[in-house]
Amino acid sequence: MDQERIIEKMMDFGLNKYEAKAYVALIKNPEVTAYELSKDSGVPQAKIYETMSKLLSKNLVNIIGDNPTKYIPVDFDAFLDTYKENVEYSVDYLKKNIKNLSQSQKVSYLWHLEGRDNIFQKIKNMIPKANSFLYLEAWAEEFDFFADELKEVESKGIEIVSVIYGDTKNDIGIMHFHEMEGLEKQVEEVGRWFTLVVDGAESLFAVFVEKGIDQGIWTENKAFMLMAESFISHDIFIAEIYKMHKLELDKEFGPNMQHIRKYVKTK
Repeated sequence: MDQERIIEKMMDFGLNKYEAKAYVALIKNPEVTAYELSKDSGVPQAKIYETMSKLLSKNLVNIIGDNPTKYIPVDFDAFLDTYKENVEYSVDYLKKNIKNLSQSQKVSYLWHLEGRDNIFQKIKNMIPKANSFLYLEAWAEEFDFFADELKEVESKGIEIVSVIYGDTKNDIGIMHFHEMEGLEKQVEEVGRWFTLVVDGAESLFAVFVEKGIDQGIWTENKAFMLMAESFISHDIFIAEIYKMHKLELDKEFGPNMQHIRKYVKTK
């Protein structure tokens, strides 16, 4: 048994080295005086009484007898259970209250994300937070990747509205399919775009590329949120109008409305 490793790990739970060494020595040889424990543990005699006082305050030892005073160890499991309860309480308290210390005029930053794993993890964290609605614009590849998380949210009665590029077998929420021609070429140039808005409280925009580094932005900024929601709403309108009036639109503006799109460069 690696006694030094045990002492090191005990120090992770708020004990100093003298306390850990004294407690371990007491487990191996209980019912001893402080003087005897000093010799067994290697804790200096000048420090042993202070050390035992601290272990008493942490409910890790008990005293038996008074002439002379001897010590016995208390089960460490009970200490760990209490420590865990205190940590969990502190974590919950801080989560609920630390935001109250922030300035009344909240500053909403833009967080820049790089790499598919980082972006995907942020999306996975966002989706379950939805309490009211979730708006999404995605290519089928990303939509299908997050299908399980989206279905879980839908099962709770959360409104999900999506604009989908490409084909998917998943049927989740209200889905609008963007069917304009030639978008695959645009994907080759700029990547597959992805937009997510959760409850109007946070949003994410990302671009996934075949070559290079995937990039994204996450924020709680209200102006960015409005832009993201408008972007999704706009594409819903286009998808539905194009589905019903494709022939007329192609005749008037060319395939994929290229006569209009030529005025806006995507890259």
